[in-house]
Amino acid sequence: MGRKGARSNPFSINSLLKFACFFLSILFVVYFVKTRLDIVDMQEQLMAMEEQVELQRLKNKDAELSLREDEKTLERTAREKLDYAHPDERIFVDISGTN
Repeated sequence: MGRKGARSNPFSINSLLKFACFFLSILFVVYFVKTRLDIVDMQEQLMAMEEQVELQRLKNKDAELSLREDEKTLERTAREKLDYAHPDERIFVDISGTN
C-alpha cells in the first residue's frame, strides 16, 4: 500500500523528467524548423542580392563606357574647336597652307 500511494502522485520525478524531455524535444523541433526556414529565406535574399549586384555591375560598365566615349568626345572638341592641349604637350601647326 505504501508504494501504491507513492505512484498515484501525478508529479513524481519520473513523470516530471518525461514531461521535461518531451517539452525539450518539442522545443528542439520548433527551433530546428524555424532555423531551417530562416536559412531558406536568407538564401533567397542572397540570390536576389547577387542578381542586383550583377545588374549594377552591368550598369556600371555601361556608364564607364559611355563616360570614356564622352571624355574622348570632349577632348576632341576641345582640341579642334578651342585649340586646347595637355599641359606638357607640344602642338605643331602646319602653316604651309597645303593640307
